[in-house]
Amino acid sequence: MARGPEVIRIPRLRAVVAALATLVVIGLVVFLRRYRGADRTAMALSLLTGAGLCLVVALAWFQRRFSGAVMTRRTLWGIGLRHGVVAGVCTSGFGVCLLAVRWAMDQQAGPVGDLFLPGFLRAVATLGLQMAAGLPAYLVVGAVVGALAGLGIAEAIGISAERLPPTPPPIADPETMHASEIEVDPSGS
Repeated sequence: MARGPEVIRIPRLRAVVAALATLVVIGLVVFLRRYRGADRTAMALSLLTGAGLCLVVALAWFQRRFSGAVMTRRTLWGIGLRHGVVAGVCTSGFGVCLLAVRWAMDQQAGPVGDLFLPGFLRAVATLGLQMAAGLPAYLVVGAVVGALAGLGIAEAIGISAERLPPTPPPIADPETMHASEIEVDPSGS
């Protein structure tokens, strides 16, 4: 907390966003090509891919909005915390949607060859019913993990940021100061 008031300049994050987006696309392709929708590994990979998608969008937005901006570390931590909570909750939704896409693709490959949209909607409804009891806990866990990840990413950005010297307090104009505020040199010089 001692570094909270430290003033920093936010670095450009284009390379980080591009590298992370590449990893997320690879994870998405592997998820959609390799795993069946009911596989436990697919469930974990859907959450990781959903988290990666949320992180790429959040970092791209942050890069566009704050790149080169000057702020305190405390402000950066606040941004990371708030947006981490939102991304954590959104990760849950993205994970469910990715599983529903995978299940709909499995239905298309089956002997009946169901259409994608009805299969997707049926999968979302099935997942929604199965997860309804645990959804509040799922969202709370997503929010907590997202908040911790947001704080961690904010700290990583703060570490790589340029530190700026603190700004000195403004010098008062002697003409506008009250007589009691003016310092008098005791030596008389």
